[in-house]
Amino acid sequence: MLDIPEPVTLVLVGASETVLSSPENLAKVMADAIGTDVDLHIPETPPPEVEWLATIAIEGLSESLVCWPEADATEGFGLPDSIAEKPGLVVQSLLHPADPLTCLTNMLRILVLADPTADGILDIGTWRWLDRDMLVRELMETEVEPREDLLWIVTSLSEDDHHVLQTNGLMRCGHHELCVETSDFDLIETAADLLASTAALCMETPLPETDAVIEIGPGLHLRIAGEPDHPEAIATLEDAEHGGSPTNVLRRLAEDTAAVYRTERSTARHRMLAIHTWDRFLALFDSLAGRDAECYVEVPWEDTSGEEVRREHLWMEVHSHDNGVVLATPAHQGDLVQGVPQEPSKVTVEEVCSWRVLLDGDAWGPEQIHLLQAHLKCEST
Repeated sequence: MLDIPEPVTLVLVGASETVLSSPENLAKVMADAIGTDVDLHIPETPPPEVEWLATIAIEGLSESLVCWPEADATEGFGLPDSIAEKPGLVVQSLLHPADPLTCLTNMLRILVLADPTADGILDIGTWRWLDRDMLVRELMETEVEPREDLLWIVTSLSEDDHHVLQTNGLMRCGHHELCVETSDFDLIETAADLLASTAALCMETPLPETDAVIEIGPGLHLRIAGEPDHPEAIATLEDAEHGGSPTNVLRRLAEDTAAVYRTERSTARHRMLAIHTWDRFLALFDSLAGRDAECYVEVPWEDTSGEEVRREHLWMEVHSHDNGVVLATPAHQGDLVQGVPQEPSKVTVEEVCSWRVLLDGDAWGPEQIHLLQAHLKCEST
């Protein structure tokens, strides 16, 4: 954990003249948008390179927003000219390490509400462009919170047969960035998934000291390497026994013979998505009858026979459904839970954590349901 996280910097691109004209107008539109008063502070002497500077404290945010207009704030980020040439409002703050995702989500929502005419938001720390329509759909029109990896991205740098993957964005969450290396090109995607999963786990359980061994999944162990005393140090995930690239772990994940633990937050999010799309999943099951397709539900199982209760999610293949209840059988053996019945079992929507449709070699889940429905519609026309 870092003593002080890095600032998060966002740019509201294509901000209106009202928002950019003065700190007083900005504070007013923010207050009107969220329906509560805000605390505006204007320094007597703003920095010479900006027209004005404002600090706005908003109830619900752990830290104030520092805001200023900037005509070329998006220059050099690879955005289309039609967007990059527009002026922006730069907004900077600190995320609370205890819940950075909620902090960032609230910042984004406030900016979306404050200026309905803006094109979107550029996240400077990750170079991620967040289109306004996507922000409204994913943050304003749903009860499901955004994915944890809104906080970071994973980048890959390759030189010959040496591939280095690293997170960007964890330092603003109060954590060191993570890194993993591999010499196998075929394992790059798996290494990226490993970093993203470990980054999410760090949000709930911070990494231990350097040289400690962590378990990221049943039988999956990694060693932490790096110099944690340095504020910009990167924590490298290595092979638990020999150091270097964790090739064995990556291969097991690539071959689907192992899985990484899921965070409580991710589990809750996937479950809510599955519940919200349950009726459409059952309709998909009916529409795919007779095709070379398979449908699965993810169900939690518990083993209370030992001293410690073991809990694991297993995928079960769906064979039929009636009145919203599916009949399914386990598709694989558990790693932690033993004695799961192999005969068909009834599964209700209250029990599922997620679902999958395997069709034409692709896997589709609740987050891709709109794409899957569009794909099937194109096939039928």
